[in-house]
Amino acid sequence: MKLFGTAEQFDLQRVPFSRAGAFLNVYQEYTDGALYLNMCRSVQVINERPALVKLTPVIGGKELVYTYSCDEAKLTLTAPEGTAEFTYENSQTLRIRTNGIGLRFEWTPQENESVLLRSDSSIEAAFNFIGKLLFRGLTGQAVLTISEVNAVELLPDSDGTAELAIHEYYSNLATPELYKGFDVCVREMSAEFAAFSKRYPAVAPAYAEMAERAKWVVWHSQLGPRGALTSKVVYMQKIWFDRAFGWHHGFHAMAMRNDAKAAFTTLLAMFDYQNEYGIFPDNLSDRHQETWISSKPPIFGWSACYILDNFDLSGLTTADYRNIYEKLAGYTRYWYTHHDHAKLGVPQYYHIDESGYDESTLFDKGLPLVSPDLLAYATCLCEACAKLADKLSRRDDFGYWTSLAKHTLEYLVNELWDGEQFLAYAPLVGEKHKCGSVAQLQAVMLGHRLPSSVVKTLAKRLTDPDEFFSAYGVTGENLKSPDVRMLSFSRGPVMAPAQALICYGLYDGGEKDAAKLIAARYLNALNKEGLALAVNPYRFEPRDNSPVPEFKGGGSVTFPFSAWPASVYLMLAELLTAG
Repeated sequence: MKLFGTAEQFDLQRVPFSRAGAFLNVYQEYTDGALYLNMCRSVQVINERPALVKLTPVIGGKELVYTYSCDEAKLTLTAPEGTAEFTYENSQTLRIRTNGIGLRFEWTPQENESVLLRSDSSIEAAFNFIGKLLFRGLTGQAVLTISEVNAVELLPDSDGTAELAIHEYYSNLATPELYKGFDVCVREMSAEFAAFSKRYPAVAPAYAEMAERAKWVVWHSQLGPRGALTSKVVYMQKIWFDRAFGWHHGFHAMAMRNDAKAAFTTLLAMFDYQNEYGIFPDNLSDRHQETWISSKPPIFGWSACYILDNFDLSGLTTADYRNIYEKLAGYTRYWYTHHDHAKLGVPQYYHIDESGYDESTLFDKGLPLVSPDLLAYATCLCEACAKLADKLSRRDDFGYWTSLAKHTLEYLVNELWDGEQFLAYAPLVGEKHKCGSVAQLQAVMLGHRLPSSVVKTLAKRLTDPDEFFSAYGVTGENLKSPDVRMLSFSRGPVMAPAQALICYGLYDGGEKDAAKLIAARYLNALNKEGLALAVNPYRFEPRDNSPVPEFKGGGSVTFPFSAWPASVYLMLAELLTAG
């Protein structure tokens, strides 16, 4: 299946051609439309140098006009004079084969960067902070030009063909004496993706094509262990947000319906970085770039409960359950111990980013904040710990976690529900308040744990086109709110995580029709707009009809494909197949 291309619905401006484990990628720069090599390492990628090495098909020094397309294992550039094909031999080796044309690689070096012609005729280019590339001609000839713009040109042999291996590394790398055949590399890469795809269930035909793209995006976004990455994590993107974020892994895990072992391994990937207090960084990368300013929403209990209740667990062992329990229990204690300075017996948010609603009206009364979405997450954390303690026959622990889950849920329902929505409570102000953020309705994620009357009320509001229900799904802010902003992250656009939390909660709470209505509308929107973190259902601001500029390229959250909404897509596509 053709995934991306010049003539396809989506191109490589949206997501790079890559593979699992690879930091070296090929993507199309939106400013000039050219293809580039990119390395998704260091903050320089997003801030300075996403377009690292320009790729240009050439013949006799003349630049050629070309189109391109890619499937899961091969990228093909096609000019009237010939083709250039790309695949991976392994996660650190990009392979290239040309027929009838040559290929030029060019880049502008920064201060202290170097390029070296080695004794074996291979060419090593070193980049500040990012790493090194080694261009090694296998057939044909690789020719180096050193100038203000450095270039390596792959020239074909007399039969018109040439092959090149590009190795990516940070310090040094031993190159192989023998390389696999190019077609063998294609078959092996395709087979590896096919094996990964078996983790996911089949979906309805209307969603099958985008589901293939979604699986491929998640697969190739896996990185590590390598560098500072001690486990395999899933990066959000490989071009702009080139980092792994903790709570994304809860969605990635839930989508892997056919493989409980892989799901729990994915769920706990970030727990490799758990400290003595039980918490781990908000996000991290392979270059020791860890962010501890805040955490992210504690989704892991909700995800663990879903896996424990719905997946085939026959492949899990007592040791697996013990590992999951100990990590989740430490994490849950962190939230109840270090996020309850108000001594309420329930956790509070201390940073806006901990909610996932980065500029939400939820926080208009300040911090700390007892928020309904946080209490929903916390209830599920305690419930997951209780389920795991039960499997390990730890009766005292089971009783403790069951009691704490009950207490948290009762606080949420008895103290914060006002008959229409859940309120937030700011302890320093001593005031409960409501706002237009969908976060105050997101506790519907608890599903069957909530009174049915509460679920019904929330379902009605979430599917009301005058409040939250748009042509693309549930918006981040009430459409009647004076604070709604489509040109924002969480005050208007339709965000991937909220759709998953809401739809799964409604379905579990008995409001199946509402869940499927929202899910179908959202999936249809992504079929049109692509696997973006947030999609904008309007080209104007609902509050005053002022125009909303169309997003084009760059780091906009609504523009590139991301692994996070890819897994949400797979989750909701599966939900639509349920009874």
